[in-house]
Amino acid sequence: MFFRPHIPLFAFGKRDKVTIMIDILKTAKDSREGKRKTQIIQSANLNYYQVNKYLHLLMVNGFILIDGTNRYRVTDRGSQFVKTLESLNLTLK
Repeated sequence: MFFRPHIPLFAFGKRDKVTIMIDILKTAKDSREGKRKTQIIQSANLNYYQVNKYLHLLMVNGFILIDGTNRYRVTDRGSQFVKTLESLNLTLK
């Protein structure tokens, strides 16, 4: 019987909540001026309802903030959250 040593999360068809939050944070982090909600929807492959729910969750926890031009920016705490989860993911592989 053949076993693959590493099976990516997307192989199961659905992403878990943490993976979606990381996708949103990475999307917003990649841009110096921040990202608008529409850009996050497209980059993270979410719908309007989902992105609102996750952006609210990220803002309440201090991982992301919205500036005066309606652009979302990652906070230092959000950057540290992504780094920690990525290092944990590498450890588990």
